[in-house]
Amino acid sequence: MTTAYQKLSARMQKINDLGHLQAMSHWDEAVMMPPGGGEARAQALSTLSSVLHDFITAPEIAEEIASAKTETLTAPWEQMNLEIIEKNYRRAVDVPSDLVAKFTRAHMQSEQAWREMRATNDWQAFLPLFSETFKLCREIATIQGESLGMDPYDALIDQYSTGFNQAIIDPIFSQLKAELPNIIKNIVAKQADENLLPITGTFLVEQQRQLGLELMQALGFNFNHGRLDVSHHPFCGGVPSDVRITTRYSDHEFITSAMGICHETGHARYEQGLPTAWSGQPVGKALGMAIHESQSLLIEMYACRSAAFMEFLSPLVKRHFGDNPCYNPANLLKIYTRVKPGYIRVDADAVTYPLHVILRYELEQQLFTDQLSIKDLPEAWDQKMRTYLDLSTGANYQNGVMQDVHWPAGIFGYFPAYTLGSLIAAQLFAAATKAHPQIENQLKQGDFTTLFSWLNKHVHSRASSVSPTTLIQDATGGPLDSSYYLKHISERYRE
Repeated sequence: MTTAYQKLSARMQKINDLGHLQAMSHWDEAVMMPPGGGEARAQALSTLSSVLHDFITAPEIAEEIASAKTETLTAPWEQMNLEIIEKNYRRAVDVPSDLVAKFTRAHMQSEQAWREMRATNDWQAFLPLFSETFKLCREIATIQGESLGMDPYDALIDQYSTGFNQAIIDPIFSQLKAELPNIIKNIVAKQADENLLPITGTFLVEQQRQLGLELMQALGFNFNHGRLDVSHHPFCGGVPSDVRITTRYSDHEFITSAMGICHETGHARYEQGLPTAWSGQPVGKALGMAIHESQSLLIEMYACRSAAFMEFLSPLVKRHFGDNPCYNPANLLKIYTRVKPGYIRVDADAVTYPLHVILRYELEQQLFTDQLSIKDLPEAWDQKMRTYLDLSTGANYQNGVMQDVHWPAGIFGYFPAYTLGSLIAAQLFAAATKAHPQIENQLKQGDFTTLFSWLNKHVHSRASSVSPTTLIQDATGGPLDSSYYLKHISERYRE
């Protein structure tokens, strides 16, 4: 006899299979699809999102959840799986499927337009599409908030970074906002006296790609279950058995693409390390984007921007771009740890980066409490850039309010994950290197075996079987603590 839980598991596998196809279609839309396919793709994905929503909210699911809660489950992870299924059902059940379809179509049209209009700095033409996307996102968030007993914006934060909300985030961000501006000034003043050899010249894209592939190989990326491509905005997508990562190249420098690939490979290794025994079930997925970002930032910012890793990186760079003193380990370290306030979040250093996130977080809060309207975003953005980073975007929309893909794609509540992820990464990296002091010497050889073994044990293999609070406590011996991040930047950037 098939139990209620087994019926639910079978439903989740079907939903996962459709989600697999959805993920591949989104990847293709961002990487391979010709511009003329945009309208049809938006329609197809709108239909698919509606079908998926109907699967998730089928009337039988409520009965099966209720029955499954009375059954004896054989493994602890199954209980967590049931809890996640119920939460996902509650999040979705009151949202009409036609609203989901409208939102999908709107944000895909918005994102497709953004790719062209960002390049031409055309905020006014983009505004109507963006406004419609935000309106529908907010409508869904309001419904989900009521279903989950949350503030609408908290419902979005929880959707991307489960277990976190504004009450947790606000004091953390307040501390960073208070301390980082002075820290930045001190570091910039110190680095101004350093003798740094600039990297100049032309760097062929194919050579940069080969360098990136070698870095992915060192990081243990499984090329039998993934690939590297190019997109407007770097990302990691797909599914654990078929992980797609992208980067973007400039022929004027290789610094950005190389570290971007390290970052996305950190995401990919998390996906590839998830337990196959739980594949297709909600509990087998990554534990929200704050933990996901901790894995990418731990690799990029903490491991791959270390003095130890520069010993490995330097010979690779010289082999591809020539034996130039500017590629020596000490000089590469200065370049990769340079602190300089800039306009672009994805290019920001580890010290200024949180302020980029806090800016977006506060603007989202204001949008969801009607303290700010969409049309006034550029001015509000510019004001916060002046306050936090002493820079003005003015009418430079493409490097201001239009620089990220998230908002055009209808993704609100995600940005806090980046800074939460950095704080978690600092704490995890400190715990890993304390447990295994040999990691530093191994990084000099491009050997990540011990580090990833530790991460797999404490993070990857647990998937969503525990809460983020429990995962951090178990892995590091304490709750989330921003002092690890502040200690890290003090030691790496100020001493």
